[in-house]
Amino acid sequence: MVIRAAESSDIDAIMACITDAQALLRSYGVDQWQDGYPTAEIILNDIARGESFVLTEGDNIVATAVISFAGEPTYTTIEGEWKNSNPYAVIHRLAVRSTARGKGYAKAFFDYAEQLCSKRSISEIRVDTHADNRIMQGLLEGLGYRYCGVITLTSGAKRIALQKSL
Repeated sequence: MVIRAAESSDIDAIMACITDAQALLRSYGVDQWQDGYPTAEIILNDIARGESFVLTEGDNIVATAVISFAGEPTYTTIEGEWKNSNPYAVIHRLAVRSTARGKGYAKAFFDYAEQLCSKRSISEIRVDTHADNRIMQGLLEGLGYRYCGVITLTSGAKRIALQKSL
């Protein structure tokens, strides 16, 4: 298993991860990512900013995520309260191929984000997820993320917001 920065040539494999994640969410009745989001254009922008990462198993890309240190505009307003106002990393668009689920790859991205935070002297990670996405909520709670409130995306959709202090 290797996590590396994504390249534009990875786009098809990244989108395959996202398609599998969309199908999983749909199978659980979660309407997150059921409207065409995230698009290949969004992912290519993530790659161009150096925020997109892939996890490989051998030569195959089996998971993807965005790890950003640029802040998140939708986190400015929260129904609730962030733990603090310290600089933070954000993890977005985490997706694992259906053939690779249950191997700890989602957790590996959170561990990798913590390593990147350590290198940058960042002590906080924030994340948001759909209120019905129990799989992600269970993972986050198990990793020590704590509920802070509800944020509103630019689309108007609500997401629960969590934070972890490292």
